[in-house]
Amino acid sequence: MTSVLGTPLAPLGGDGRPSFLVSDLHLGEGAAQAVANLVGVLQAARAAAARVLVLGDLFDAYVSARQVHVGVWRDVAAHFAAATSAGTEVVLLPGNRDYLLGSEFVAASGVRLVAGGLRGVLAGADTVLLHGDELCQNDLPYQRAKRWLRHPLTRAIARRLPLRLALRAAERARAKSQQVVGRGDPQRFLPTLAALGAVFATGAGRLVFGHIHRFAHGACDPGEYWVLPAFDATAVGLEARGDRLRPVRFDASGRCEPVPVPDSCPFAA
Repeated sequence: MTSVLGTPLAPLGGDGRPSFLVSDLHLGEGAAQAVANLVGVLQAARAAAARVLVLGDLFDAYVSARQVHVGVWRDVAAHFAAATSAGTEVVLLPGNRDYLLGSEFVAASGVRLVAGGLRGVLAGADTVLLHGDELCQNDLPYQRAKRWLRHPLTRAIARRLPLRLALRAAERARAKSQQVVGRGDPQRFLPTLAALGAVFATGAGRLVFGHIHRFAHGACDPGEYWVLPAFDATAVGLEARGDRLRPVRFDASGRCEPVPVPDSCPFAA
């Protein structure tokens, strides 16, 4: 296993199978349409004999191991379990909102949970898959907080909190984060060119990530990048088949249709 920007990269594997890539689903109570569209992705994957790669922030907040037994978190685990038991591979990267996902969710869902990123051949190119928060190197307060929030001791304490207390803490943290983003310099929250350079310095030819909720595609010598949009708002992801990588929109019935390739996005110095 290698790493980039402090994030370990596990082998992607897959033997050239088709793949559907989605990110930032932000599933939570009241997200019925987004859950329905996730079920549509799983149905499309089964019909196409494809795997599903979720690049972080499956949930709007996952802060306690007890969540998997209640509400939308239990329902989503059950949808994944139905898909994986039928032979669909699902690979899940935790994001900044659900990095406390653990073995209880794996047991309930049958997904492969990867604590980091992935690297391997996808659609004919050596590809790195990340959630994307590690690319936003100018967001120094977040990068500092990330180190202690993800420390094993902090994680162990948080995952054992009573469910109601954990959810209230997550709601306060989310509200504070929205205030910070609303008042902050937008450049602070963009991926940096130096971070992209670090990824391509590994020899990879493509980078796919989410996190910034901006659908984009562009070139960055010596490779290309794709930024996945927030799935809860767009139902848009990527389909990798053979040597082709294309953006598609999914619906709750299991259909997917191509959408136009998006423009590039800005990066911070």
